[in-house]
Amino acid sequence: MKKFGRYFLRGGIFIVIHSLFFLWGQVQEIQAAVSFPETNAAADLVQTSEDGGIALQNASIRLDARGIAQENPSEVIKSGGGTTKILFLFYKGVISDFFAFVDKISLGYSLLFYLALFALFFLFNIAFVVVVTVVSNSIFNRKKSYYKYKRKEIIDIVSPYFYDDLDDHEEAAIVELLSQYKSSKDKQIIIDVLIEGKRNFTGEGSIKIKALYQVLQLHKVSLRKIKYGNWYRRSVGLRELAFLGRRAFKTEIEKYINDNHQYVRTEAILSYMLLDDKNPFGFLMELKYSFVRWDSLSIYYTMYFNGISPPPMAPMLKHSDLQVRLFLLRMISIYNQLDAVRDVTKCLLDENPEVRQEAIVTLRALEYYRIKVLMKNRYVDECHPVKLEILRSMKHFIEDDDISFVEERVRKGSFDEVFEAVKLLYKFSGYGEQRLWLLNEELGGKIAVFIKHVAEPRNKHVA
Repeated sequence: MKKFGRYFLRGGIFIVIHSLFFLWGQVQEIQAAVSFPETNAAADLVQTSEDGGIALQNASIRLDARGIAQENPSEVIKSGGGTTKILFLFYKGVISDFFAFVDKISLGYSLLFYLALFALFFLFNIAFVVVVTVVSNSIFNRKKSYYKYKRKEIIDIVSPYFYDDLDDHEEAAIVELLSQYKSSKDKQIIIDVLIEGKRNFTGEGSIKIKALYQVLQLHKVSLRKIKYGNWYRRSVGLRELAFLGRRAFKTEIEKYINDNHQYVRTEAILSYMLLDDKNPFGFLMELKYSFVRWDSLSIYYTMYFNGISPPPMAPMLKHSDLQVRLFLLRMISIYNQLDAVRDVTKCLLDENPEVRQEAIVTLRALEYYRIKVLMKNRYVDECHPVKLEILRSMKHFIEDDDISFVEERVRKGSFDEVFEAVKLLYKFSGYGEQRLWLLNEELGGKIAVFIKHVAEPRNKHVA
């Protein structure tokens, strides 16, 4: 399909170029006609009709085959007409000649002739579409059958290498058989089989697969994709190097961490992590493009499914990219890196409210109760989302000496703050619903709706 598309595109370009050359030749012919010496008869064109009518005396006007007056291109050039006008006159003349030709051969039935031409054109298009569809499907099915046949053949050769204990002579025989596949299609099928095996094997089996990939020089196929392919082929090549390559290929992958295409950058990041398990987040210091949320999700799942242990992330919390700082805070929370508590606490003073909010969530996950004092001191100066996050965190650390702070939020807070504060007080065993109703009387019934909502048995999960 792709090759047919390329051939079709090349044919279209070929036709366009030849059309341009043809038009240029017509322009040159018209310009040459200007320099050709005109006869006295052409210069003093005066014709008289048989019935004594007035003849045309302007040499810049001519009659076409249907008797319609048209400008002479030679006179247009003399009078200073541009190339655009010349082309316009040329096409105008071609159309007029075409209609004159139709009038001659249609024998007075020009409308039927045009309908017949349209029908033929329509049938030609249908035939062309049918031929293209049949040929493309045939090519696709042939490729699919070839891939299926070769894949089965290669799996039969490689299976003993995966499952049986072979001596050096038998392994060399398998390598020799696989070396006979010289075409790029066959090599790609071998790579696909090896990647499938790599996903199913660990330990010694995984090491043998990587060794086979290296012995067969298949890394050259992957490197060629990365250097000369489009964005999709570059991504596939990076993935192949990540699964089957050695750590030495990390230098090749680093070049594409800041690629122009987002998908290639993501694939380069994941490949970097798989090849450098000692410092899988080393790429963060090389980033020049913005770090997107999709990258963080891909990184987490790559670490999870490949058993990659995270490095110490506290030193990287000063990264200039906002999304990187948020990602690191989430990863510290997921992997429970308690030694990063001090650095996470510093993020509570970050200039960005999203980072401060995420820092509170992380410290809550790490169960660092000492943060409660700092959160209470900063509460008044914080923005609304951060205030709500502080109140949500207080339910994990609330004590008797925090009651006055929470009641103050009930008295002076916004709607969301009052709701969170009422939930806190209702859940706190030393306070309870009874005291909430007393507080409601003090506030003139202001929080009655909140108390009823929280006390509703069906809403206990909310409280």
